[in-house]
Amino acid sequence: MKTLTLSAISLFAALHAHSQVAGKSTFAFMNLPVSSRQLAMGTNFISTSDNDVSMAWNNPAALNPRTHNHAFATYNNYVSDINFGYFAYGREFAKAGSLSAGIMFMDYGKFDGYTPSGLSTGTFKVQDQCFHISYGRSWKERFRYGASLKYIYSIYESYVSNGLSCDLSGMYMDTSKQLSVTAFARNIGFQAIPYGNTERQSLPFELALSISKKLAHLPLRYNIVFSNLQKPDMRYTIAHTDERDENGNERTKTMTMGDNILRHLSLGGELNLTKHFVLRFGYNHMRRKELTQEQKKGTAGFSWGLGFRINKFHISYGSAALFSGINSNQFSLLANLSDFYRKK
Repeated sequence: MKTLTLSAISLFAALHAHSQVAGKSTFAFMNLPVSSRQLAMGTNFISTSDNDVSMAWNNPAALNPRTHNHAFATYNNYVSDINFGYFAYGREFAKAGSLSAGIMFMDYGKFDGYTPSGLSTGTFKVQDQCFHISYGRSWKERFRYGASLKYIYSIYESYVSNGLSCDLSGMYMDTSKQLSVTAFARNIGFQAIPYGNTERQSLPFELALSISKKLAHLPLRYNIVFSNLQKPDMRYTIAHTDERDENGNERTKTMTMGDNILRHLSLGGELNLTKHFVLRFGYNHMRRKELTQEQKKGTAGFSWGLGFRINKFHISYGSAALFSGINSNQFSLLANLSDFYRKK
């Protein structure tokens, strides 16, 4: 069990904020991939519309009749005692569109609380939660659109915060060419109640574009994502590099334009070896640059996974390298509840 003084509880919010591109956002847990499929492909944005109801978390336009009566559950053993999960269910309404509801939770484990003078105040938990309702519908022959409404709740001992956000997405699909293009705008909202006496922070708003295509002569579908389009220039200067020039002055490093462009890009693919078995892989350049260690780069930024069907269940596993020797491992389960009904 960990120990923590109550005066340091607000550091949780700071840790969330520093993980954002802008550095001033809260509720950063909403950026985590809610399925092993997303984790394995190195991104939160997949431009595919099939029976995977978990897609609605970031891409409500992906909801379609194939997600009807599908239930989804996932669990991620993240880092140390931190873990998170997500549950979702989809429903199709004739001529009205597709609907799904889901909840994501993040649990940071138990902590021992102390006053600034060192007196014990007992144990407490730290959690983030988000509940969403998503809607998707087709428009004409090749277009789909969707929207999600999310309620966010966060509690760090006696520090409580909540907020509202909305996600929007639009998808173009050309079935003859096995091509789909999706535009995303997510986390459009506000922090209603801030932590303690702190000021309100913005949500991690993001614009993204995803392109997915299945190759004609190979059972491979690739996914290319252009993320953080709301901030084209993400370059910054590193002042404390522990390197010195010939005069003994500390060197500074500035991100190149090429590196800046690549940080907006992530790649992923799905290789269908059989009808019920698929291999997945991905690369996220920003994750690699932000998490890799200069002394030991390792495989940070790379990810992989697999999916297969056993009886009535679609089971998926995804793994992404974070730091050297530390991976994020996630398991997901998808099922069509109609398969369990007794047929007359």
